Amino acid sequence: MIETLRKRERLLLALIVVGLVLAAVASTMYYARLDLTSTRMFTLSDAAKALRNEIPESVRISYFVSKSLADRHPGPGEIEDFLRELESVSKGKVRVRVVDPSDDTAEADGFGVAAQQMQVVERSEQRVAIVYTGIVVEYLDRHETIPSVLSTATLEYELVKAVRAVVSNDVQVIGLLVGDADKSLAGDYQTLRGNLARAGYETRELERGRAVDDDVDVLFVLGNAAMDRYDSAFVDAFVMRGGKTFFAVKGVDVRADYGLAASAVPDGGLLSMLSSYGFDVDRSLVLDQSSLTVPFQTQGPTGSYQIQYLRYPFWIIVDERFVSDDSPMTARFGGLDLFWPSPLRLRPVEGVEYVELAKTSPKAWLQTERFAAGPDDQALYALERDGTGGQYLLAASASGSFRSAFSAGDPPYRDGAPPLAPTRVESEPTRMVVVSSADFLSDLMRMSDSGFNASFALNAADWLASSDDLIAIRSRAVADTRLNRIDDDGLRDFLVAVTYIVCLGIVPFGVVAFAFARSARRRGAEAASRPSRGGAA
Repeated sequence: MIETLRKRERLLLALIVVGLVLAAVASTMYYARLDLTSTRMFTLSDAAKALRNEIPESVRISYFVSKSLADRHPGPGEIEDFLRELESVSKGKVRVRVVDPSDDTAEADGFGVAAQQMQVVERSEQRVAIVYTGIVVEYLDRHETIPSVLSTATLEYELVKAVRAVVSNDVQVIGLLVGDADKSLAGDYQTLRGNLARAGYETRELERGRAVDDDVDVLFVLGNAAMDRYDSAFVDAFVMRGGKTFFAVKGVDVRADYGLAASAVPDGGLLSMLSSYGFDVDRSLVLDQSSLTVPFQTQGPTGSYQIQYLRYPFWIIVDERFVSDDSPMTARFGGLDLFWPSPLRLRPVEGVEYVELAKTSPKAWLQTERFAAGPDDQALYALERDGTGGQYLLAASASGSFRSAFSAGDPPYRDGAPPLAPTRVESEPTRMVVVSSADFLSDLMRMSDSGFNASFALNAADWLASSDDLIAIRSRAVADTRLNRIDDDGLRDFLVAVTYIVCLGIVPFGVVAFAFARSARRRGAEAASRPSRGGAA
């Protein structure tokens, strides 16, 4: 009997070992993951799974990571897991290798993988180590490099885009046209330009009053205060040939370099062109109760300067409740802050489909006459609130064929400039996005912690370039979790207080109370068991 039990135990142990070996082998070929995050952060997108259908030959992905970094940081392990999962679903079209460049950095350096410094403490000694963590995608004789990556937050988006770029050997070009005289690409749009470049786009600076290059895929028009009819005609010509365009425009020009002095943008320029496309930007300012708190430097009575934090209704927080669920640009909305926006009205034209992307809260209002946007003008902010309160459109998109703004036979001219060539009367099918805030993509987003503004711009660029599936990848990794985005002061203060109470009071007290209760219960159980064992009561 005992021998039979032993045989069964040995057989069961052998079966368990075989099962574990088979499970280990299967885990190298198949992945299964339970993803309970609201944005499916840890689930491969359809675009990533479908890459195998876009790759004629195999693609090699090399992950250059220093072992010293992998031993001290969880990021490299998560990145390698993601790459192995991508390799598994590719059915042999993607091959992954992990390389430690510590002994020989020539290959990593040759591909442009960025070397980084990391402080290391060993045996009570602190030193600076040079580490690598970058990815190279190779196809035939071409390659794309992600020079530095330490998390999987946006890795899937960057990797899918890199694989597509290296396979197709095509880099999309975004033209950046600054339409305000007081701004420049180098001085005011470095954040936007850097984000577009990191997303795989080639950015190119364009000049007002010049034709848009033929190889530009998407045009970003950043501001409009300095653009007259002549400048606008070149943008119209781009639209007429089917060019995809993003407009960040304003109805009121607020000059940050002149004490926030504000004036309406003159008639006849870019806004008139947009009006012919069905977008009317009013020459007024929108204010909203849902707004940012902004630090202003003010001068006191004694002449000294101080920082004053002011709830500034001209810098509007767009609530996720008031964005479109139907557009891929806002379907997974992460946040949007608009600076000095104007109300936008749609006047649909035949053959064009419009989508309202973003609105204010219902507690917004306007300044239509006396513009007062400075920190010392707080008493004037709400002068027109009673008569203009409501909800206002701030961003919209359109798809279809547009009539030229100059189809009536009145081409613009400029003294000393060559006459413009005739343009098409109606455009090829195209797309455009209009946001009634010219400054929301400027480097002001750094000051307001509005980095997700650039993410919205990337969403728009991908939609304009007809890469809808890429939007769902990146936007799920972007979320604005700041407590200061709660526009109700009382509710925000209450939630902050509750957070402190729970984290610093209830949780520590609960842990200590549980420990004491468990210890007391154990002592009671031991005391009760002593008489039955013959011990002292």
